[in-house]
Amino acid sequence: MKVIIIGGGIGGPLLALALQQRNIDCTIFEARSQDALDGGFVALAPNALRVLERVGVYDRIAKQGWNYEEFQMLSSRNLNQIAAVLNGSQKKYGYKALRISRGIVRQTLLEVLRERDIQLRYNSKCINIEETDRSTVVATFADGHTEEADFLVGADGIHSRIRNYLEPNAIPKFSGQMGIGGSLERSKLPSSSQSMYMPCLILGKLNSFMLMPCTYTGDRVGCFATVESHDRSREEWSKLQTDRPALYKALQCHHQDEHWPDVVHAASKNIDESSLMLWPFYKVPELTSWMSRTGRVILIGDAAHAMPPTGGQGAAQAHEDAITLADTLASLANKEVAHLEVLRKWESTRQERVKKILAFTSKGGDMRKSSVSTFRQILKEWTMWAYFLWLGPDAGLSWIYDHDTKRDVV
Repeated sequence: MKVIIIGGGIGGPLLALALQQRNIDCTIFEARSQDALDGGFVALAPNALRVLERVGVYDRIAKQGWNYEEFQMLSSRNLNQIAAVLNGSQKKYGYKALRISRGIVRQTLLEVLRERDIQLRYNSKCINIEETDRSTVVATFADGHTEEADFLVGADGIHSRIRNYLEPNAIPKFSGQMGIGGSLERSKLPSSSQSMYMPCLILGKLNSFMLMPCTYTGDRVGCFATVESHDRSREEWSKLQTDRPALYKALQCHHQDEHWPDVVHAASKNIDESSLMLWPFYKVPELTSWMSRTGRVILIGDAAHAMPPTGGQGAAQAHEDAITLADTLASLANKEVAHLEVLRKWESTRQERVKKILAFTSKGGDMRKSSVSTFRQILKEWTMWAYFLWLGPDAGLSWIYDHDTKRDVV
């Protein structure tokens, strides 16, 4: 069996590592150049880390980010705790949660690809897909190269070209929120906040502000605000993304008119301008299917079900997609079985779980939305306090974090 993987971000390399473990040949094709950088940070919950353990890279990655268990939500009015929940637990889930640079995760995966002699071709933009009567699929690239394989997997992100092949009308929809943030040395925060518990989400009347250590020692803190915004074209978003002074100004204007604690003022003022990033929150409409009629072209990760980061599960679900698809393809490799039937069962199982994750993520986004008055802000805080008190320390999230993808094998 041979598999073409389109996309060299995180999901594609993970899939490649899992396929090789199962003795399935694959090649990754990435449209970007080799020196393209991945900015920002990602929170990896235990269900994502369990997948990294299965492909043999968890120990490398865990030592390069902030390992934590509890996550706190605080009021911007007085920094009183609204709720504390477990994002990870060594005792309960077998893993702490991990906050880490997205670039570090990707570069670590690429290092392992090279060590295991898995081919990744850069500057390879897929421009055509053809499913043949030989039960194969042929991909054609802008440089004229063609590749034929048993399956082609699109792991090429929210603006996926492979998704356009399956459902050209499935256009990502802006959620009405975006994230602006970066990182700074913890020493640049006020002395009064040096003992403050992090990670924490400070909920204000107009938006929220996250503070999360992002290095193994915790000497550097990632921070970002989730704010409401209007939609823009891809070109406009790209232009704003590279306009660091504009991003810095936007971060300031969201935190100077409303009363915020000193730690937020200091973080937004002292943030390293070169680290600033912008994340418009998009969702992909529910697709009719994640695969072509023949089952030879398959989508995973953001290409299939992009979700806002307000639930901390976007990357984790790409991890789960990759490992379970590898398990499913391995089950086809040595047996005379109807591949389409098996793949449909994989798709159905994954869609059911992702749908529940999306519902949870939407609640996270709603929690960060603005309040029309201080009274509404206080009412929201008390409602959240009662809700999380009722749920208990794990916030009812065990079904997400305790999930073992080995149980998903068809």
